[in-house]
Amino acid sequence: MNLIDQIPEITRRIVKISHPDKIILFGSHARDDANPDSDLDLLVIVPGVRHLRKEGIRVRRALRGLLVPVDIIVATPEQIRRLGNTKGLIYRSALREGKVLYERAN
Repeated sequence: MNLIDQIPEITRRIVKISHPDKIILFGSHARDDANPDSDLDLLVIVPGVRHLRKEGIRVRRALRGLLVPVDIIVATPEQIRRLGNTKGLIYRSALREGKVLYERAN
């Protein structure tokens, strides 16, 4: 099974553990220029998180057993509003080139 085939399960596990507002796939897989060594780059936007690093660890633990190379970035909606358009930050490229995998219904 390739990485792309595992995206629905990855998304399901992240939603179950983190209850995010949004999950965005970005990087080479979003641009359709991935190679066999490419990982999945995911921006997980989670409201109310105080410890982003700890939340990232929780998400990675939820993905154990899938054996997929995934780079997870956790941010709050406030960070995205404040920094999402800042040149040089990963948020900007994720928002511009990314593909939304999940968005919470309001």
